[in-house]
Amino acid sequence: MKRIFVVLALPLFFAACTSYDVSDSVSYDSATLQNVTRITDDGIYKDWARISPDGNKILYCESESTLRWSDISSEWVTSYKIVLLKDAAKSAKTPLINDISWAPAWAEDSNTFIYVVQEGGNWKLVRSNISGGGKTYITRNSIGKWDTVPNIRNHVILCSTLINNKRQIVSLNDDGTEVTVLGEGSWPSWHPKGGKYIFIRDGNIFEMDLKTNQATQLFSEKDYECRVPSYSPDGKYILFQKESSVGLDMQTSSSSYSFKKETIRWHLYTIRADGTNLTQLTSGNVDVYGPSWGVDNTIFFVSNAGGHTEIWKAKVTLD
Repeated sequence: MKRIFVVLALPLFFAACTSYDVSDSVSYDSATLQNVTRITDDGIYKDWARISPDGNKILYCESESTLRWSDISSEWVTSYKIVLLKDAAKSAKTPLINDISWAPAWAEDSNTFIYVVQEGGNWKLVRSNISGGGKTYITRNSIGKWDTVPNIRNHVILCSTLINNKRQIVSLNDDGTEVTVLGEGSWPSWHPKGGKYIFIRDGNIFEMDLKTNQATQLFSEKDYECRVPSYSPDGKYILFQKESSVGLDMQTSSSSYSFKKETIRWHLYTIRADGTNLTQLTSGNVDVYGPSWGVDNTIFFVSNAGGHTEIWKAKVTLD
């Protein structure tokens, strides 16, 4: 499949009653998504919005610069800082970390968080808290190359790094001890009860059971890549972003005829925890990415509709 990537500044419009697709909007099925609300609106580049376990606060990444890629996985990140919304329903923000930092992950207490900072050519894991309690280095040197996307549960961190030119998943205690390479993959995310995690390998979604040390492929779709998977708080569903083909109505300069042109966009999907029942949540000729589960089946995400990357939330209804 030949892919043509197009970046457009487009207005955002959400359907009020039914499912449809308009090339200059994000659409959704109102039987699946309700109460879709834009939280931020300042025009600054954002990514990686993460809601606290208590559902009250949001940490996210922000950059004044125009970045090369449209998601936090980029190895070209050079200008991110970490920002807090003390009230997840309001846009009033508090800058927390002004270093070159990204990928914040909440601890269970909804006050402490860990993140990645780039210092002296090393990517380090750091712990801090939203009350401004300084920072504690979990690692002083890179585990591999481009340590990123940490996820923490019960004081054990999962993260992704590059070792021997392959993306590997690593676990370590939150004091930096017992570093263990678990296997090839990226985007690890803990199950809410622990004991297993989901991750991406070769663009596909896998689940690793740490009791059996067995990795099981849950979902794949030929020619389309998945990223950023996470379990719902009850562990019954998995939310993720996936490449999606979008057909654009094009017209020649002379307007003598029109034709369809394909572009690839990021959109949000869910599956059941066993890998069945693929459900597309968003569509349209914009990117929707960086999804995160909140409480009560609320999700948070970023969209570049309207030419700006802003944070949104919506209520998800699944079977």
